[in-house]
Amino acid sequence: MSQKEIEAATAAADEAPAPTPPKASSSKTGSRKPATIGSSIVIHGDVTGEEDLIVDGAIEGTVNFKDNNLVVSENGRVTANINARIIRVDGQVNGELYGSEQVIISPSGKVKGDIRAPRVVLEDGCSFKGSVDMDTENATVGDRATTPRLRPATARPVRPGRETPETGSLRN
Repeated sequence: MSQKEIEAATAAADEAPAPTPPKASSSKTGSRKPATIGSSIVIHGDVTGEEDLIVDGAIEGTVNFKDNNLVVSENGRVTANINARIIRVDGQVNGELYGSEQVIISPSGKVKGDIRAPRVVLEDGCSFKGSVDMDTENATVGDRATTPRLRPATARPVRPGRETPETGSLRN
């Protein structure tokens, strides 16, 4: 190679963009940006999808993003039962939240309803009224019946005028 060819190859290599590593994504959607429901949009009915969603408007009905993330922004208002992988509430939600991985309520978030998720984060300043179930296994009513009931190890005290446990006779 001549000196000119070496200089030209070096200049071309310097100008070429460096390869970028692929971006890590926490969902099956790859590197797609999440869908957004704008602040002027009101939806009455069922909302489902296969990508992450940011709610800046209002939804009344049900929201099912089972394998994806859902964010209710500060302007977002949701009156629905929500089912998603990770749910973050910065706005208002009235309804039950089912997070297969986690539910987060930020300081600006307001939730009225029950939360069921293996991990729940209630950040300082949030508003929450409801119950939290963090049971990672789906326990059924039948499981409760097979659980042994604990009994006290000692005998109960005998009250005056009652039979004593040893003799069966009345106490005076």
